[in-house]
Amino acid sequence: MGKGFIFIDGTKSDRSTKRAARSHAMREKNIGKTHHRGVKPARGLTGLSTSQGHGGRRDNVLPSHGSDSIPLCQSLPPLLSMNVAPWSLEVAKTYFTSVLMAVYPSKLCLSLDRIKSYWIRIMFLDQTSYHCSLALMSILNAFVFGKEPVSWEATYHLGQAVALVNEKLDTPDALSNSNLAVVNFLVIRDMFKEDEASAKIHLRGLHKMLELRGGLCMVEDRTLALKLAKTDIDFALHYGASVVLFRDRMAQAAQKLGMPTCSLVGGSSVFSTPCSAESSPDLQKIIQDVNSLAFWFNNDDTCDADPDDLQEIIVSVGYRLVRFHSLGSPPMEGYPNSVYHIGLIAFLTTLFLQTGGRRFLKYHLVARRLRDIVNRGQSEPDKRPLLWLLFIGGISVLEESDQPWLLQRINEITQLLAIESWTHMESILCRFPWIHHMHTELSRHLWELVVLI
Repeated sequence: MGKGFIFIDGTKSDRSTKRAARSHAMREKNIGKTHHRGVKPARGLTGLSTSQGHGGRRDNVLPSHGSDSIPLCQSLPPLLSMNVAPWSLEVAKTYFTSVLMAVYPSKLCLSLDRIKSYWIRIMFLDQTSYHCSLALMSILNAFVFGKEPVSWEATYHLGQAVALVNEKLDTPDALSNSNLAVVNFLVIRDMFKEDEASAKIHLRGLHKMLELRGGLCMVEDRTLALKLAKTDIDFALHYGASVVLFRDRMAQAAQKLGMPTCSLVGGSSVFSTPCSAESSPDLQKIIQDVNSLAFWFNNDDTCDADPDDLQEIIVSVGYRLVRFHSLGSPPMEGYPNSVYHIGLIAFLTTLFLQTGGRRFLKYHLVARRLRDIVNRGQSEPDKRPLLWLLFIGGISVLEESDQPWLLQRINEITQLLAIESWTHMESILCRFPWIHHMHTELSRHLWELVVLI
């Protein structure tokens, strides 16, 4: 394509590998025709690869995800001249009717009709988007319903999407939104599988593609840009890496939503929390922004956010938290900074994909840092920030195996503060970043378990 981007240095650029990738894409085009030769099975690779071909030509090849040829039979409206299998229609139907509200925090959002319209439009934008959308829907459906996480439907559609990306890598469409979405999905899938090495390779490729596009700001599709930014943040929270991209449109999103503003007076504001004045000024501003969002949701039942505006705030806060201190860096000095930093990250993850107490992505590094900070804070005189951290961590990043330790710590502080009722407990927790619709019910369940000790 003349721009020379490389995902990783070269393996397997032989003719048979490229022919296998092309054959995947051609299956869709040749459906219904009579074939007089067998179709060779696809060969699965494990990473993005680039090789030097004959005559100095680079062939950038994504890994092929093998699948068997599947007969497709039901026609779509004339938006695309392609056919859709009944099982693909069922995947889309399940996603739109039962799963989409788990992907977005529907308790906080306006109607998801606009997001549904966006998905349908993107799904039928081109064949690459179609297969990528159905692969992602298949995996999310399986997660929400507790089924096998990587179904044959997801494998099939991902294989088709990757093959189509490979065909475009030496064309002007190599950096298209559809191709960005496929590589972004590969990073998400790798994190879901807890495959750090593959996630790092695919994320490096995604960053290079965005660099060649002119940066994240050149992605005009706002929803896609937010997804790419969210993946960058997720990787940093998973593996302690620094973020490569950046996007902070907190002020614009807050103004659009009509959120209250925070005016500092003597280092504090109406949105300050206990001990927050002892933290870094940069962290204080993040605390105030998050408290402003919580105040907006908690004090007006009619306050619902446009899904993209809410994602804009999540991305802005996420980037600022990771830039303030990377989880891969040595622990911060100063207890207030540590408590609020890790507590706000845990708070942020409560707005990520979850269902029935299960989370799509596991944040083991965040949980480990949170446990360390709790252990460091046993001698702190003010136990209220620690209590908030235990509850917000208990309903987000901590695992079921942490529950005995978690309940014991909460019980100890409950006795020290002479807390005898949930009403009293809630009055303390609400002085910190807290959204009733998202946090109160799950936290009350934790309280009820503590009472049984």
